[in-house]
Amino acid sequence: MNNFEKLLVTVFFIEVFVGGGGRLFVDFGFLSLRQVLFIGLILTFIFRIIKEKAYTNLEVNTFFRMNPVTIGVYLLIAWFFVSAIVGYSNGHSPSDIVTDFFRVSFFAAYFPLAYYISEDRFTKQRIITILKYCVFGVAVYTILIALLGKTVFSANFEPYKQFLKSIMTDNIVLRPSHSIFYKSHFFVFVGFILSLNAFLSKRFTKIDIVNIFLCALSLFWSETRGFLLAIMAALLMLIVIDVKIASDSSKGIVNKVKSLGRNSALIKKSIILLLISFSMVFLYKYMTLERYEETITESESLENVNDTSINIRLEYYEDSKRILSESPANFLLGTGYGTAIAGKTWGIEMSFLDILVEQGTLGLLLWFFLFFLVYYHYYSANKQGAVLTDVDRSFAAIFFGVLLLTNTNPFINNSIGITYLLIILILSRQMKERASNI
Repeated sequence: MNNFEKLLVTVFFIEVFVGGGGRLFVDFGFLSLRQVLFIGLILTFIFRIIKEKAYTNLEVNTFFRMNPVTIGVYLLIAWFFVSAIVGYSNGHSPSDIVTDFFRVSFFAAYFPLAYYISEDRFTKQRIITILKYCVFGVAVYTILIALLGKTVFSANFEPYKQFLKSIMTDNIVLRPSHSIFYKSHFFVFVGFILSLNAFLSKRFTKIDIVNIFLCALSLFWSETRGFLLAIMAALLMLIVIDVKIASDSSKGIVNKVKSLGRNSALIKKSIILLLISFSMVFLYKYMTLERYEETITESESLENVNDTSINIRLEYYEDSKRILSESPANFLLGTGYGTAIAGKTWGIEMSFLDILVEQGTLGLLLWFFLFFLVYYHYYSANKQGAVLTDVDRSFAAIFFGVLLLTNTNPFINNSIGITYLLIILILSRQMKERASNI
């Protein structure tokens, strides 16, 4: 890996981690900076293959390195083309079809990343370091925006809101309480869990301590309730993973329980994680009241709130059910890209429902196959004697939270969520392969 490739991969990750939906920085005509970096990454990788004449060298040419992940990615990309053809045959707008297709075409980044991400090229620790510092920047940025909105511009918020929207396009959502949701909050969530687990496992750095507080405040002020559910799910999964690994060496249920009872460090950590998880329930209620404070009176409670966020998701659900029930073909193959669900032609807030309607049951199963591989890799590696580090456990737990989050906020089927999925698919696969060679 030469210096140019190292710089390119570094910039690629930085832009994904901090760049929101991909158009925060420079645009190159109809291409965003993220799309330019994506194309550049693939072309640079192809150039390496040609330069080294590594057409049959599977160590370099990941296009031909056939394993379950590669096969799954190929099948899914092929199905994207099927969904585009189905959408066109159903008379959907070509521009909507192209938009939907480009959102998921980011899966092609798997092939260069599967080569570059390795212990002797672009290491896992390097990715984590970049992520933590990027998350720090995003957290500070969003906190400052919210703080200014709640103080300096509180009395005259509308001009401030319009100014932010003019420079950040559709990357942000400004709440009635003057809080802010930014698309890169996804990685703030990832960074929060990583730093929290590092701190509780007593393997932390200064940036972890800072990020725990800044990420928590940034996520809190985003007033995005999906993150609260994701945090709860991730922390509960982290407990399950810790308990499973800690009890593996003991045989029989009684011995496992006894060994866990003697593990005071695990008990303390689990109690803290449980307390944080259950606190999300109370924060959920607070966020709901904050978001809709202008629509309710002091005498009204949470039950009286006209929750437009939930209402629109119910509309998506009802319309999706109608579309899927129109014919068996719709349920099996989907209605193709460009499908309008309750009037919205792309990126509804419920990713799995979006995938099911446009790509059908077959398409959704291909996605689930890749999700399954993440946990299969970690399980298999652990079974073969590999040590799952705190970072590995965090990644697995975070992904569980992501699978829940993406059904309230659409991440898994765009470049943000796809990048995280590719990272853990590659890292978990490499861990399994190393364990197999022990």
